[in-house]
Amino acid sequence: MGLALLAFTARAGDMFPFVIPALTMPPTGSILDVSWLNDCPAGKTGFVRVQDGRFVDGSGKRVRFLGVNFTFGSAFPCHEDADKLAARLASQGVNIIRFHHMDNQTAPRGIWKNGEPKKNVFDPGQLDRLDYFIAQLKARGIYADLNLHVSRNYWEGDDFPDGLTDGERRQQMPRYGKGIDKINDHMIAMQRDYARNLLTHVNPYTKTTYAQEPAVAMVEINNENSLLQLQTASLPEYYRNDVLKKWNAWLQNRYGSSEKLALAWGGSAPLGENIAPGKWSGQGNNNYNLRQENGAITVSVSTLAAESWQIQIQQGGLTLEEAKIYTLEFSARSKVPRKLPVDVRLQKADWHNCGLNDSASLTSDWKTFSYTFRATKVEPAAVRVSFILGNGPTGEFSIKNLTLRPGGTMGLKSGESLEAGTVGGGDSSGNVARHADWVRFAAMTERAYDAAMRGFLKQDLNVQANIMDSQASYGGLAGGYRESFSDYVDMHSYWQHPHFPHVQWDRSDWTIPNTPVIDSKNPGANLADLATYRVAGKPFAVSEYDHPAPSHYSAEMFPIIASFAAMQDWDAFFQFDYGGTNWNSGSIDGFFSLQQHPGKLAFLPAAALMFRHADVTPATGQLLLTVPAGQVEDMSAQGVTMADAWKQTGVNLSESIGRRLSMRFGSGSGMAAPQSSRTGEAGSAIAWDSAARLYTVDAPAAKAVVGRCTGGTVQLSGAKFEVMTNPRNFAVLTLNAVDGKPLADSKRLLLAAAGNVENTGMGWNTTQTSVGHHWGGAPTLCEGIGAKVTLDTSAKSVKIVALTGSGAPGGKVPATISNGKLTFEISARYKTLWYEITSP
Repeated sequence: MGLALLAFTARAGDMFPFVIPALTMPPTGSILDVSWLNDCPAGKTGFVRVQDGRFVDGSGKRVRFLGVNFTFGSAFPCHEDADKLAARLASQGVNIIRFHHMDNQTAPRGIWKNGEPKKNVFDPGQLDRLDYFIAQLKARGIYADLNLHVSRNYWEGDDFPDGLTDGERRQQMPRYGKGIDKINDHMIAMQRDYARNLLTHVNPYTKTTYAQEPAVAMVEINNENSLLQLQTASLPEYYRNDVLKKWNAWLQNRYGSSEKLALAWGGSAPLGENIAPGKWSGQGNNNYNLRQENGAITVSVSTLAAESWQIQIQQGGLTLEEAKIYTLEFSARSKVPRKLPVDVRLQKADWHNCGLNDSASLTSDWKTFSYTFRATKVEPAAVRVSFILGNGPTGEFSIKNLTLRPGGTMGLKSGESLEAGTVGGGDSSGNVARHADWVRFAAMTERAYDAAMRGFLKQDLNVQANIMDSQASYGGLAGGYRESFSDYVDMHSYWQHPHFPHVQWDRSDWTIPNTPVIDSKNPGANLADLATYRVAGKPFAVSEYDHPAPSHYSAEMFPIIASFAAMQDWDAFFQFDYGGTNWNSGSIDGFFSLQQHPGKLAFLPAAALMFRHADVTPATGQLLLTVPAGQVEDMSAQGVTMADAWKQTGVNLSESIGRRLSMRFGSGSGMAAPQSSRTGEAGSAIAWDSAARLYTVDAPAAKAVVGRCTGGTVQLSGAKFEVMTNPRNFAVLTLNAVDGKPLADSKRLLLAAAGNVENTGMGWNTTQTSVGHHWGGAPTLCEGIGAKVTLDTSAKSVKIVALTGSGAPGGKVPATISNGKLTFEISARYKTLWYEITSP
């Protein structure tokens, strides 16, 4: 692969209307119809199962899944639309649908019946639409991934004796009950009720229950959730007491007495003099104002930032002694309720924590906070106390009487007794031993929850689908270990998810950086991060992935994720999500909506061929990380992430371009730290040139050129792309042999080319980082890509046709063949993203 500059003076980039219908099939026999990849009906040979770490169907044939999420109301289309959707999705290469957020709302946006006191009765009409849709998908060879708990707030479905109003619960409880629902018995029982009602329901159109339905390939227990993310101290009293009761029982079983517990956690030293300098500094100063008077500071936060740590106040230059005990104390109040993170860390790269990572819950009244911790990994005059402000909210708070003194008492606090069950929590505690036990308690408790839920589904409900709990990164290393016991491992990732600086999901107040993933300085970027969680011997899925609109670069998504997943030999990936029910709007109607986004849809057939048809083969080299299973909780308590574990063994994640990554949890008693091993020579069909900001695929039947390729030549084996300049120096081109033959011998080639895509009248801000609520309307407009394409060919004659958005033949494209080389030019004048190349 080479990139040489060209002397083109013409510029591509003209925008033209191009709409891809959501419900209309391409013409019979169209090159765009890859439904032949699907075995119909789904599950015809039996249940999807795991064999040798891969998904296989009932006959033992490997199954790779390319999926789309259907959420809220889109999971319940009317019968007429369901017929058309199933056919259309199959034609695009989709063979699984993830049913997500069904439990959030009442009809028509959710599964719950309107008019009931609680969300605990299924709406018969919604259930019928879901049943019919799944039956039609099955007939077209499309499987289902059914999600159980996603986004119902539990108190909306039942009464809880917590003395709170629904408004107070919404304000004080974790959203959707996340974390707490893996330990609260009432919530766990509700999860089981929902699973029983849904999975034992008989679909009248297939005559089976979902538990026994071969077309249901996957069941997810609890979306994006881990007990390790729970902030117990912030819970309302009823729920906090429930967690602490179980924590005390766990400690009792582990230690047996307060005396033994205090010895395990203990340590004390006389309190010394205050060493805090009293001088405040900070970063993100444009986001807040700080004034100091009468021994107190008052901070007024005016705006927030993309990352919470970008706004903070500090007292630095501290010298702490390694392993010595210190006590940080201060008083604070806030005009509005505020959770104020406080930590002690190194004030230079790599900015690691030095023993304290906690938070203070501020109210309008002055309250004193005290934290005792043991200093770790310190350096002279290089430690600081930090208060993180970027989590919000905006508004004013005050701090006074801050001291940092050597000494203090660790272990059990005053009034704590294991026999009386009054030992407080240890989440984010400055006491390392206490915090390690808290992490161990949370991890073991959620693994027990996980095992019990899997047992309930498989044994009580006789569910035949493959089951996992939650996405592996939720819980970090401990989350990965938890999911190593599931049938398969799942992850989520988004490239430049929209950021909401003030109110979550405020459609008028958000930003995106609006740069392509190929601009990342790290080859692999977020895709390599996904790969680090793959567990050896388990199928690996990514059930949510997207490059959200209205980015100018969303067209890069499918070619990159499909080829990378194929090269890594993954088993499934799903775009998030298909969109709402306005199937024929002709415009992009949201950040994630696929159904009317031609820049994404244009590359779906190519993605199916690269991934499902395996036109891109796995990397030849492998890279295996082994993490000591017995140290997972201790490593998690120390803040070691999955990425850290890989890096500790000297692995650079850029190796994910030429080696298949996987990890396992070792049980050997002699293993003291993570270890990595390499087998085979590195090599794959993909290349990621971070300097040139160029991503290519060079397989016999599949080519792709993605990124900063304009104004130059990209030479692949048997294919040369001379791409004309355009305003953003960005283009995406894929070339696929639909018959699976090497390009030179193929008689059916599909070329897709796209750049920027947006709605008519889309109202960008001056920095091109947001359109607010000015999304514009129909029709979608696409940037024309100009290029001269030269291919090796054995054909004596070819026909090249530009295709319309519906897949119908449009204008003919002139071409020449000379000395085994096919040459033609594409440009905006053809007003298309697709070109069909055929030979007799």
